[in-house]
Amino acid sequence: MTGFIRHSLNALSEIWSLTDFNRSELSSYAQSLIFTDTRKGIITLCWVLFFILAGSAILYAYLGYERIYIYSSAILAVLSLHMSFSVRVINETRVLYLLAITMLVINGLAMVLLAHQSGGFNSALFASVVLLFLVMPLVPWGLREGLLIVALVYGVFTSSTLSVEGRFDAETLWILQFVMLGASLTTLVVISRNIMVRRNDIKTRFELEMAHDRMEVLSLKDPLTGAWNRRFLEKNFNDIISQYTRKNLPIYFAIIDINDFKPLNDNFGHDYGDLVLKQLTRHFLKAFSGSEHLIRMGGDEFAILMASNNPKLVLKKAADELRTDPELFSASGETQVNLSIGVIELPQNGTVNLDQVYRKADQVMYQAKQNKHQSQARSNIIISRVE
Repeated sequence: MTGFIRHSLNALSEIWSLTDFNRSELSSYAQSLIFTDTRKGIITLCWVLFFILAGSAILYAYLGYERIYIYSSAILAVLSLHMSFSVRVINETRVLYLLAITMLVINGLAMVLLAHQSGGFNSALFASVVLLFLVMPLVPWGLREGLLIVALVYGVFTSSTLSVEGRFDAETLWILQFVMLGASLTTLVVISRNIMVRRNDIKTRFELEMAHDRMEVLSLKDPLTGAWNRRFLEKNFNDIISQYTRKNLPIYFAIIDINDFKPLNDNFGHDYGDLVLKQLTRHFLKAFSGSEHLIRMGGDEFAILMASNNPKLVLKKAADELRTDPELFSASGETQVNLSIGVIELPQNGTVNLDQVYRKADQVMYQAKQNKHQSQARSNIIISRVE
């Protein structure tokens, strides 16, 4: 018995809300998704009500009902049409729910007033009551909202019909209660079923999008080093430049080449060469402040896109750490790994072309490579500027 109660409470908590999940990122995703679905659902509800009410007005006129039936249905149809356009400017889910609840309660109240005016519930009003409950699931409610709207409409009908003693005969009241209870139960079952389906759909869509994002990131990363790859640079170069420009900091593009990488590979093996590439990535990422981008262009060539007031300090720190890396020393018998780095400063104003920037940085890198024997530091950094 205890297990059944616990299971029931868990099931109830699952469908109580459409947007409350045990993962904050999933809840945020659900809130965004449900807002859009709620707006679409309310627009659908309004249009369905419009056609039902407009059709009712025409039918009442054709069957010779009192004018109050025709006018009431026509006014409610116009209100539904107005609401279908009004919800398009609402930007909060709770406000959307409030508008939908208000719309349904107004319709329920209008039916009760018609019954009071005519002195009884005829077949048309009974049909309208059933239809009012049946259209409720068109909006993606959570169970708490579903219970609220069903309770409000049920309460409006019940309190209004019992408020004037003797207005309606007992048989009519019992039939009305039976119709409303049956319609309420059916509506809540449909709403609960919709909630379970929709929550599963939200979870599935979230996981698929997260998997797609992970695959997208993996496709932009170098599998050996974990640095970004050339495709990432080509895809995001202009966006990154725009971000840096807004920071109002000098923008630099660097090409890094490992000196004598082929002899290192030949002398110590490809495993050692792979280790050099990995350690290079590790030391540069460690030296970065977080806004820089390290890209493996291919082979032993890397690129860096960065915004900094002192790029040479950042690059030199990482290059010196690589030269004295104990793991590389241990694997190679204390052979130092040295770099040639060509850096260019990009113009703050105007557009820059990646191919042009790359060619210029590559030329500066080769100047650094030619000067490597003249430098005691062995890792050479030259900074130039794109005019």
